[in-house]
Amino acid sequence: MTARLITPPAGLAVSLDDARTAARLSGSALDGEITQCVRGITDEVEQQTGRAVVTQTYRVTLDSFPEAIRLPAPPVASVLSVKYIDTDGVEQTLDPADYELDAESEPCYLVPAPDRRWPETMDRINAVRVEVECGYGPDDTTTPSGIKSYILARVAEKYAPPGTPESPHLVRLLDRYKVY
Repeated sequence: MTARLITPPAGLAVSLDDARTAARLSGSALDGEITQCVRGITDEVEQQTGRAVVTQTYRVTLDSFPEAIRLPAPPVASVLSVKYIDTDGVEQTLDPADYELDAESEPCYLVPAPDRRWPETMDRINAVRVEVECGYGPDDTTTPSGIKSYILARVAEKYAPPGTPESPHLVRLLDRYKVY
């Protein structure tokens, strides 16, 4: 199984105003740098937690249908498509009535609907492609408070005066969001 980011997040996990305040900067002269800093720290959060913070699209590819398809980067908001190469070599799109999203479990899974089975696929690599939309929402208004606090504290550390020690305990803010 391979999971690849197809559409990166458009919005920021914290507002630019909040990030400026955390950095103790005024004006917009460093907005580009602060935006890049927030995006980098958000990537760090996603790597450490296994989650998507801001809405983004992933593609999962598999050689065949397993019993259940493990989906990346919860929370999974929706399944955009399930496509496969049938035994005749023709790409098919699975009807959404044929599968269910288990969004309660973390990680999330895609399973056949009750009394349904996955279709047979051609014996080839990447015969199955699933596209999913992941993340808490489009911007900072939907970012969980613990994740926001972590990002803003890391921004503050980045822009702190030289010699200011970093907090080794800050990462603990992310513990409750980790997907195992």
